[in-house]
Amino acid sequence: MAILTNILILGAGYAGLRAAKVLAQQKLDAAITLIDRNRYHYETTSLPEVAAGTRRAQSVILPLPENLPAQVNFIQATVTKIDRASKQVDLADGQQLTYNYLVVALGLESETYGIPGADEFALPIVDVKSALAVKKHLEGRFQNYQASQDPDDLRVIVCGAWFSSFEFMGALVNRLPKLAEHYHVPLDKIEIQCIEAKDMILPMFDDELTDYVKHWLSDHNVTLRTGTPIKEVQANKVITEEQTYTANTLIWTTGVSGSHVIGDSDFESRRNRVMVSDELSLEDDPQVFLLGDVAAVRQPGKPYPFPATGQIAFQMADAAAANIAADLKGAPRQDFVFNDLGTVLALGSKDGVAKIFGDHKLRGYKAAFMKRVIDDRSLLKQVGVKALVKYGRIPL
Repeated sequence: MAILTNILILGAGYAGLRAAKVLAQQKLDAAITLIDRNRYHYETTSLPEVAAGTRRAQSVILPLPENLPAQVNFIQATVTKIDRASKQVDLADGQQLTYNYLVVALGLESETYGIPGADEFALPIVDVKSALAVKKHLEGRFQNYQASQDPDDLRVIVCGAWFSSFEFMGALVNRLPKLAEHYHVPLDKIEIQCIEAKDMILPMFDDELTDYVKHWLSDHNVTLRTGTPIKEVQANKVITEEQTYTANTLIWTTGVSGSHVIGDSDFESRRNRVMVSDELSLEDDPQVFLLGDVAAVRQPGKPYPFPATGQIAFQMADAAAANIAADLKGAPRQDFVFNDLGTVLALGSKDGVAKIFGDHKLRGYKAAFMKRVIDDRSLLKQVGVKALVKYGRIPL
C-alpha cells in the first residue's frame, strides 16, 4: 500500500482554512490535517465591531470541524514549535506530528514595540477573546461611572492609528448613544482619543479619503493626535514626551506581528514574518509554505513586502494549495501574483471610505455596505451559501 503524503496546516484563519478547502478539492493522495487552538474560525476583520459591541461574537465565528471538507482531519491543539530538520511539529499537549508538506498560517499577535507597560495595562484586539474582553471592560467602566463620577471612566484612549483602530472607533461612536442611555451617563462627557506616533495615517488611501476619515472623526468628537510617540503605559495613563493622558479604558492597536511560534522555531524572520519565495515556500525548504500574517511577500518594484490583509491571505492560500497539488501531480509550480481588489475601511455601519477596482473611490454608506459585502463574500468562499444562511448572514 502506498504511503499517503502528509500535509499539515497550522492555523484556521483566512489562509489556513482556505488552503484546507482548496487542497481537499484537488482529490490528492494525501492526508490533510488542520490544527488550531480554537474549535472555530473567526473573521479577524470583524473583531473591532465585536470589541465595540456592535456585533455579536457568534456572528463572526464559524464552528469547526463541522464546516470543513470531509477529507480534512481537524485537531484542536496549540502549536509550540516547528522543527524543520525533523519535519515535525510540537504541540502543547506533548504530541509530535510529522509532515511531508507544511503550511504555516498561524496568524497575528499584538505588537508592543517594547513600550513599557503596554502588555500589562492596555487591551489588544487580536482574537475573539481579546475583543470580548475590551467590550466587557468598556461596559464595566460606563456602569461604574454612576457610583464613581470619575471622568476617566468615560474616557477611551486608542493607542495607534492602524486600520483596526479606526474601525473600532467608528463602531464605538455608533454605539455610544445606546451605551449612554443604558448606563445613564452623559453622552457629552464621553471622550475618545487616538494617539499615533507617525504623522501620516492610512497610507493605503490618498489625501482625499484620508481627510474624509479625519473630518469624520472630528465631526464625531474623536480627537486624533498624530506625531505623538508613546513612551510608556501605566495604569490608566498613556505617557508621551509632551503630556500624560488619562483614561480608564486603554486600547492597544499600534500594530501586529506574526505568531511567536515563528520566533520560537528555526525561521529567519522579522517581527515573526518570514520572507518567502515567489512560490510562497522557503527558498531552502520548498515543502514548507508560509501564508498570511507570518509571511512576507515581495512587492514588485518596492523595498517592502505587501501588507498582510485578508484578501492577500486568501489569494496566498489558493496559490500555495495549487503549488502543493502541482508537486504531487508532477506539474510545475506557479509564482504567486497578487490581484489587489482594493481596500475598504468601515466607520461604523453607515459610513466609511474605500478604494476599489484601481482608483475608484467610495465614501459614506456605499463604503460601509461594501465592507459587509466583502465580509460575506469571504465566508461564502470558505464554506458556501448554506453556511451564510445558517449563521444568519443571508436571511431566508
